[in-house]
Amino acid sequence: DIVENWTPRLHPLANPQYYTLQGQYCRLELLNSKTNNNTIQQLFNDTAVGFIAFANVNQEYGTIEIGHVNFSAQLLRTRSATEANYLLLHYAFDILSFRRVEWPCNALNAKSRRAALRLGFQYEGTWIKSDLSRGQSRDKSWFSIVDDEWVQLIQEFQRWLSSANFDSNGQQLTKLNAAQINPRSNKKKE
Repeated sequence: DIVENWTPRLHPLANPQYYTLQGQYCRLELLNSKTNNNTIQQLFNDTAVGFIAFANVNQEYGTIEIGHVNFSAQLLRTRSATEANYLLLHYAFDILSFRRVEWPCNALNAKSRRAALRLGFQYEGTWIKSDLSRGQSRDKSWFSIVDDEWVQLIQEFQRWLSSANFDSNGQQLTKLNAAQINPRSNKKKE
């Protein structure tokens, strides 16, 4: 694809207005602005309950990673956790106009792989022996969402996050179908 009139994108830290991202169920606040190209957000309900970061920000090519996800037990598998990811995706695509958001993870981290797929990221492959961690060789699995896919995914996130999708006990009435909504998941594999 030819990308006409492309210009490098702003860094996530470029505008202090976005140091706090407010959702319906959670709030992301910038933890530290001097994090070696990482933008770490601390998640709050009323107290801090986790961390999530933008990493490997490539302004020239318009790519960015979501990573360093560390959610407390209080946050795991909640609509606040889903919304935290949605807020970062929304910021990357709709505010900063990045072309691609990546989700790399340890190939052995089944929970992270499932989370990526649930959020609509598409599996792209595994790099064998790509990292060393604590003296161990590590394979890295790669997932991504690109800007053309986000147009459809955002509607699914908004549908799922709507208060109408939760009963009086806060239980979801329907599942997040981002994996099925992503147009890349429906392309016939050759």
